[in-house]
Amino acid sequence: MNDDLYQALKKRVTGEVRFDETSRYLYSTDASIYEIKPIGVVVPRTHEDVFATMEVAREFKVPVLPRGAGTSLAGQTVGDAVVIDMSKYLNRVLEVNREEHWAIVEPGVVQEQLNVHLRPMGFLFGPDTSTANRATLGGMMGNNSAGSHSILYGKTIDHILSTDVVLASGEGRTFGQITSTA
Repeated sequence: MNDDLYQALKKRVTGEVRFDETSRYLYSTDASIYEIKPIGVVVPRTHEDVFATMEVAREFKVPVLPRGAGTSLAGQTVGDAVVIDMSKYLNRVLEVNREEHWAIVEPGVVQEQLNVHLRPMGFLFGPDTSTANRATLGGMMGNNSAGSHSILYGKTIDHILSTDVVLASGEGRTFGQITSTA
């Protein structure tokens, strides 16, 4: 099955599809003590690659595990799945709205990279993580990362207005604040 899965992904994904032993070994660990070899690795070059990966994974009934820099301490980025590494290509700050105080970023943007971009404008992405020079925003969102100054700056969730996601079905959705109807 893995060869069929690999071939299906290679046909649909313009980014990197890695099922070799070395890549699987490299992605079998994060900053935690855990080690689990993934089925394979996809490094999407475009947002369409993320959709394609999810659609192929659904067809083959295999899980997908999003990953950024792998700084998690509890094994969140390792597993028997197709690891999709957002950090190599999907790592741009797309827009900053100075008047409304928001930014649009891709999931592979590193926290410190965002703050260097924002600093001249007088802004800061608040969570004060110890891994700020390598933790990606996508991973921070997945973990609701905080830091030693979270009482002052808040956790990641306190700074997210909305997020565009790709569901297991391969469909895209935007999630934001839920307002009470009561």
